Amino acid sequence: MKTRLLSALVAACLFVPAAQAAIIPVNQDAAGVGLNDPTARAPEGGNPGTTVGDQRKIVYQFAADLWGSTLTANVDVKVSASFAALTCTASSATLGSAGAWWINADFANVPLAGTLYHAALANQIAGTNLNANEPEYTGNDAIEIHSQFNANLGQPNCLAGSGWYYGLDGNTPAGMISFLDVVMHEIGHGLGFSGFVGYSDGVLGERVGANGMSDVYTHFAYDNITGARFDTGAMTDALRATAMKTQGQVSWDGPTVKAQVPAALGPKTALKITGSMTANYPFYGTAAFGAAATSANFNGDLVLVNDGAGADTGDACEALAAGSLTGKVAFINRGTCGFEFKARNAQGAGAIAVIIGNVASSGNPNDAPGMADDATITDTTVPTLSLRLADANAIRAQATGMHAAFGTVAGQYAGADSGNRPLLYAPSTVANGSTFSHFDVSHTPNALMEPFINDDLAGNFRTDLTLGLFADEGWVLKQGNAKIGQSGCDTWIKLYTDPGLMAGANLIANDRICSASGSLSTRAACLKGIAAQLKAQGLITSTQERKINTCATLR
Repeated sequence: MKTRLLSALVAACLFVPAAQAAIIPVNQDAAGVGLNDPTARAPEGGNPGTTVGDQRKIVYQFAADLWGSTLTANVDVKVSASFAALTCTASSATLGSAGAWWINADFANVPLAGTLYHAALANQIAGTNLNANEPEYTGNDAIEIHSQFNANLGQPNCLAGSGWYYGLDGNTPAGMISFLDVVMHEIGHGLGFSGFVGYSDGVLGERVGANGMSDVYTHFAYDNITGARFDTGAMTDALRATAMKTQGQVSWDGPTVKAQVPAALGPKTALKITGSMTANYPFYGTAAFGAAATSANFNGDLVLVNDGAGADTGDACEALAAGSLTGKVAFINRGTCGFEFKARNAQGAGAIAVIIGNVASSGNPNDAPGMADDATITDTTVPTLSLRLADANAIRAQATGMHAAFGTVAGQYAGADSGNRPLLYAPSTVANGSTFSHFDVSHTPNALMEPFINDDLAGNFRTDLTLGLFADEGWVLKQGNAKIGQSGCDTWIKLYTDPGLMAGANLIANDRICSASGSLSTRAACLKGIAAQLKAQGLITSTQERKINTCATLR
């Protein structure tokens, strides 16, 4: 089975020729715009381009080389690239979008019968381009992945004050957005980091018109309530739909990724309740005011407040008696007045920390709300967390005899379930294009394939659990060391080390940049600079740095 996705765009031309199977960017922008923008721009962050268009093309090729240096490709993977006016407001923006252009099922050597595969992966497993003989496979259809990027970023009506950073070094200036991180992320979707199950009704394959048919990504999705994979008989459409709207319920059940979780993720933090009930709540909202919650400042007996007035006496919208909460953690109902107003009232009564519990009548009850700062209040210092409705109701039902503390959960990891399965993104309100087909935002440190691009990403050498996920799906990861130059000089640096640290792949991608001048001496100086950077980041040893310097002097 084979199905073409998306619609045709403008005529294509390759960035560079490829002598062997590789990931190949395909420029689909018209002359003078996007990837062909002639606007002058000074080189930055190791990107030698002197125009906006050239810098964009260099970044895209760099990303293709990073993925291509780690994933075994015996059939070319062609990735279309263009700029377009994507969704924007003054305070938010869609940075990019991407997906498989073709999907395939039941081809030669397929591991899972009756299952949809992204074309880039299907071709590698089959050992041939499965779609090349299709009548449509000409011109714009001769690609495996389609991607677009925001052409208006930084304009007054499009995340005003920001802009693209085209450096290759990961040193993105404050307020700017790394184009490399975004390109790595979007190519990742097309390589296999996306599922085709219907968001609203949970129907397998619905998003690509193959109703009832699972896909390789969805095959590994796991429901923590039923204890079953998404495409097994234990899961109904309704159960899948509910799971995809409940944070913490859907995770990735692939063996490669699960084995890497302890090395990839930090310890899980939670609001821990003990005493008359015992519970850990790892999904909580944080406040833009007051101190950040820590194990030192968030630890005390829990008291449900009573302000004695109004329709809800537990909302702390009226003054609380002085000293009534001294040394206590105050539990307050959401609603009626602002978050910070409630927290300051509790602070005034002596509370050392505050929990604000969601209520059915305010916002989305399945969310643990983030709590904004009130510009009129400047003296709130108490740490404050929020809980979603079900968790808050459990505390309300118990009422007394509880102790609240914030801290780590032994043997568990931030962004994973208790079985070391990394969580997938499942916001209570469906986010088209984001729900399910990303890692959850609770991952710590932040992951490349979360739905938002974070400042602490380093797509130039870190892909965290993504490589492991690709291996679970069927991609064969390359083994061995990075070899550079025409001589194939062995640098003694592995292409990647688990989980997803790609020092060797980074070196190979930079070797293309350094070799572009044609001068051996210029290339050598360039590679020595890259080696120094990798050493400073702790990615290579002094011995490996010296080996790179030796390889740099050879053609």
